[in-house]
Amino acid sequence: MQQTWFLALQGVPVLALISAVAIRRRAENLANNPRLRRRRQVAQVIRDGLEELRRLASENKSDEFFATLFRLLQEQLGERLDLPASSITEAVLEEHLRPRHVPDATLTPLQELFHTCNLARYAPIKSSQELAALIPRLEATLRELQQLKV
Repeated sequence: MQQTWFLALQGVPVLALISAVAIRRRAENLANNPRLRRRRQVAQVIRDGLEELRRLASENKSDEFFATLFRLLQEQLGERLDLPASSITEAVLEEHLRPRHVPDATLTPLQELFHTCNLARYAPIKSSQELAALIPRLEATLRELQQLKV
């Protein structure tokens, strides 16, 4: 029995070394691939932002809701187009996506969401049901953007 434990413990340093090498390679892969790193970062921002949108809709905070919705669109489009998120506006759709032959089925919902965000600045939507109804539209549009090969 003691000999079995002794032999099993001899494998622990080998497993630790293999694990350390695997972790190191993964870290190097992320360090050498900024697009992958940004894709993962944006995915986390989107997950957190969608939770925040649901909370803001239930609290009926329309200004913060639309600011967050706009930021999520900027982040996802920025990642897909390899542009800074802060430079993404409605004009980017025409300048960058149309020349890349992005289908209208993707562009139309994007334009509608941008337009809704712009309208909300001047005529805020007050109902939490209206805010909550925008979340599935945003989720569908973000899924389409994530699958987009640009």
